[in-house]
Amino acid sequence: MSQSKPAAPSQSKPAAPSQSKPVAPSAAQPAGVDKTLPIDEVIPELQQTLAQHRCAILVAAPGAGKTTRVPLALMQSDWLQGRKILMLEPRRIATRNAATFMAQQLGERVGQQIGYRMRSESRASDQTRVEVITEGMLTRRLLSDPELSDVGLIIFDEFHERNLHSDLGLALAHNCQQVFRDDLKLLVMSATLDEQALATKLDAPVVYSDGRSFDVETHYRPASQQFGLSRAQLTEHCLNVIQEALRHSDNSVGQTGDILVFLPGVAEIEALQRALANTHIGDQHCILPLHGRLTDAQQKQALSAQPRRKIILATNIAESSVTIDGVRIVIDSGLERIQQFDVRSGIERLETATTSRASADQRRGRAGRQAPGLCYRLWSENSHATRAAHLSAEIERSDLSWLAMCLSGWGMPAEELTWLSPPSSAALSRAQQLLQQLDIITEDSTLTRHGEQLLQTGLEPRWAHAISVAAQLGFGQAAAHMVAALQLLQRSNSRQDDGEQRLKQLSSAQQQQASQLAAGWIRTLAINADDQPLNTGMVIALAYPDRIARQRANDGRYLLAGGSGAQLSGHSTLLNQRWLAVADIGGQHATIRLAHALTEHDIEQLVQQCPHLLTETLQIAWQESGHLKAEVQQRLGQIVLRSKAVTQLTSEQWQSAWLDYLQRHGLQALPWDDACRNLCQRIRLVKQTEADFPDMDDDALLKSLEAWLLPLLSDCRSLKQLGKIDLYNALLQRLDWNQQQRLQQLAPTHWTVSSGSQVRIDYQPSPPVLAVKLQEMFGTPQQPCILNGRVPLTIHLLSPAQRPLAVTQDLASFWQNAYPEVRKDMRGRYPKHPWPQDPLTAEATRHTKRKM
Repeated sequence: MSQSKPAAPSQSKPAAPSQSKPVAPSAAQPAGVDKTLPIDEVIPELQQTLAQHRCAILVAAPGAGKTTRVPLALMQSDWLQGRKILMLEPRRIATRNAATFMAQQLGERVGQQIGYRMRSESRASDQTRVEVITEGMLTRRLLSDPELSDVGLIIFDEFHERNLHSDLGLALAHNCQQVFRDDLKLLVMSATLDEQALATKLDAPVVYSDGRSFDVETHYRPASQQFGLSRAQLTEHCLNVIQEALRHSDNSVGQTGDILVFLPGVAEIEALQRALANTHIGDQHCILPLHGRLTDAQQKQALSAQPRRKIILATNIAESSVTIDGVRIVIDSGLERIQQFDVRSGIERLETATTSRASADQRRGRAGRQAPGLCYRLWSENSHATRAAHLSAEIERSDLSWLAMCLSGWGMPAEELTWLSPPSSAALSRAQQLLQQLDIITEDSTLTRHGEQLLQTGLEPRWAHAISVAAQLGFGQAAAHMVAALQLLQRSNSRQDDGEQRLKQLSSAQQQQASQLAAGWIRTLAINADDQPLNTGMVIALAYPDRIARQRANDGRYLLAGGSGAQLSGHSTLLNQRWLAVADIGGQHATIRLAHALTEHDIEQLVQQCPHLLTETLQIAWQESGHLKAEVQQRLGQIVLRSKAVTQLTSEQWQSAWLDYLQRHGLQALPWDDACRNLCQRIRLVKQTEADFPDMDDDALLKSLEAWLLPLLSDCRSLKQLGKIDLYNALLQRLDWNQQQRLQQLAPTHWTVSSGSQVRIDYQPSPPVLAVKLQEMFGTPQQPCILNGRVPLTIHLLSPAQRPLAVTQDLASFWQNAYPEVRKDMRGRYPKHPWPQDPLTAEATRHTKRKM
């Protein structure tokens, strides 16, 4: 049940968990639809909420029926005004299954009132009222039709997965609603989500629905070595727990129930599948994989009933979105594969990570959808609480080049859109630099003509650019087919080879899918028939110019054009290749997992075709003799292609050389002395009250070297000469004449003491120190101060031997309380010097009594 109460934004209060009992039919459901799902109880409230608000959030527990029930219930709503519903799903299998199930509920074929669209596959028609689409399709649709004139409602299903496509789709759809279509409705649906944060962002009411689930008995079975399990160790541990689960279920619940095993990737699935096949378990059960690389028929086999009990080995594709009937036992490895993008290196790695607590609950719930079940978690109960509450958003750990290209196509900067998790400025800046390098956007982030064409492909910017340039080289169609094959390979979590052989290992179904993808890109880019053979390395290099790699040594180490290093595996067939084009890098040690050899001719052709990739820089190194060695280098990123020694530098080049030297070695390379250090400290002290004074910290000085120091180095030609420059005057010239006068007034270099001596003030300590012979302060009753009396100096009163007798910031107190003891101790030790009883009336002197 759902109960509502006023809130800001308005929201419905979660009700107590509902029991697994039949639900009364809802009048809102179309004829022919089953009437027993928990979501039916909140359908009327949801309809009313959407009639009154532009945005709504539906939090429905797993098994509530939101995916297939809500669109059918809303498709006849008056506020749709005859427009269709778009529903986004995070995966192709969920997209196809949801549309198929809803069409069956209406007694129709897919493509009539219920249809679906995904890349390279579509079943929809003019009569389609509900269109289920993969998440990336919404972005493409918005970019081609910003008003979405034929759409009345967009449903974001399983939003808790926080995919990059769904976050961007919601941001653009919300902006469309704000700018073009105030009648467009947005509905975000999820089972586990920080709904209050999203409700605040969208100003949306929240509707809650309880799922219908049964008790799941949970057991924790950590491996003896919990961290860093190898694939073989994980396989063995899973095998042991499967055997335990089979024994347990035979004696308690789920005797005929299927087993669902969650594993991080395809490689682990294949390893466990082989291990099970070699035991009696494989003889008595159907061992079926379930992951994104499988064909439709193979996926359906895992989801449908089988003559024998099933053991389904799945990635997180089975965590949500798809219904798997018959599962009573879940074995959860607690692991998943995630993409992690390093902004500094520009490398995106596929890493194995622990799942969040929300994901673990989703997986556990799979065992209790239809009957009581069992769940085995392959980690300790104590460590469960240390896991993250939710999976981090993909936008926080991904390469944002595709997102940046879409934002340029939309014509709106990221900061003006509504995000649940805003993209980081560093990642966006890196993405924009790449897009400029690929001639996709201009410096002001406007799409170039080349970029406008690439945006229409729906493909990642790197690969779209590679196909487009390959077409100019005469092998664009072959490149499109190769990229399509790589796209399918990069969905795999089991990549190990680094050669071209992987491209030849696609199944017939994958080859067909690759052909469909390639055909679409060829049409969009209007690519003519090839007249040159495919150059695989060139295609990869065009897509990843920052991953062109040159051999460092014969041990498989390479330098990437982006500046980082990478390593070939020891068994690689590419170990002796001088140049590589790297398509994929993974692992903690940046292992090259998919690459192709490049020739010297390839490098020259690449530079000719894309001259902006080549830079010419003056490289300067200082020898031990203190003299400069200079050469002009032609670079491909950080890889030096050619260099030529330079014997004569212009004045500007010398200044550039000094600037580079000082930026690398820091200000300590300059001839600092106490006067220079004191000057900087004086200016810093005065700046606390005089805002117009310049900053004198190291960062500020380094950033402004060109203004205050380089003019002084115009004739400087060695490190020895650098040590003789007038650094004090260079620093002083940062102040104008008036500021110099105020500096001397507020923070003088010297203080005139009672004896008439000019004593230097040391500004290095804080507060500054005046070290003076005690006798020279006779007749001075009050503490000397600077900055118009605001900062008292610390007085070091010295003996005739220049040793400190006292340190004080209260001179009056010293004369009254401490001086008598000092006089008593010192008059016998230094009898030639005056030690009067009353120092305040005595004559101040720097001389002995005789000289006085």
